[in-house]
Amino acid sequence: MLMRNHSVRYDTRESVMAALVELMALQVPVEDVAPVLCTIGPVDLDLLADCMHDAGFRDDRQIAA
Repeated sequence: MLMRNHSVRYDTRESVMAALVELMALQVPVEDVAPVLCTIGPVDLDLLADCMHDAGFRDDRQIAA
């Protein structure tokens, strides 16, 4: 999913959440999520922050149970 093509954009809630699910499954550390996505394509960082909050990432960089 993350690297389907070279024109991937993370600018919709659906695209960001799908990427977060995949990155969590790959056990990518929280602090590496934005840099990883930015290497693949443009990322709406405000939307990423909102989605990370919605997905249960807490300020102490743990995933909520």
